[in-house]
Amino acid sequence: MNKFLKPLNVLKPTKPLEWRTFLLIGLTIWIASILGTTDEDIRNQLAVLSWLALTIAIGFRTSQPPFIIGGIPLSPWIMALSLCLMIYHKTEATRPYFALKSWPLIATCLVFILEFIRDNFKIQSPPPLVRFGFMIILLIHINIYCWIEFSIRFQDWLENVPEIIPRQEIFKPDSAKINQEFQSSSVRKLNPG
Repeated sequence: MNKFLKPLNVLKPTKPLEWRTFLLIGLTIWIASILGTTDEDIRNQLAVLSWLALTIAIGFRTSQPPFIIGGIPLSPWIMALSLCLMIYHKTEATRPYFALKSWPLIATCLVFILEFIRDNFKIQSPPPLVRFGFMIILLIHINIYCWIEFSIRFQDWLENVPEIIPRQEIFKPDSAKINQEFQSSSVRKLNPG
């Protein structure tokens, strides 16, 4: 029995609001969704709640030291990835790229929310340098969103209009046939006639 309880002590939270707490909540809800009901809708809703609790646990854990690079925690981007996996599961049949496109925008929102939580929910105007940093983060994520959108559109263009990519014979030196009327004067001097 002691061998069974020893690994569970790793999951025992030391504080009420800690990543382990949300991990245990998520696991409990997930087990309840499997064992507690046979109704498919309730099971799916409980699984979504379990995933959200797991996402919060991941967010708490990735905001701590091994997941901080250069003073910047990775938690907003990892939480956004987790949320986008859930969104993809719900929208893959109707809108397969929606989750991929929403990842940078969700990450930006999470950056702002986590900064708001870090400031103890104080609504105040931040100093100009902080506002500038927020604008840079917002613009970088909008740029990432635009590149993702462009790559998806370009992929669709390639599937629908394959002539977009130039063929190799276009780049051969003799492939360009110049109309006699539009030859430059230097070409006319070389070819009198």
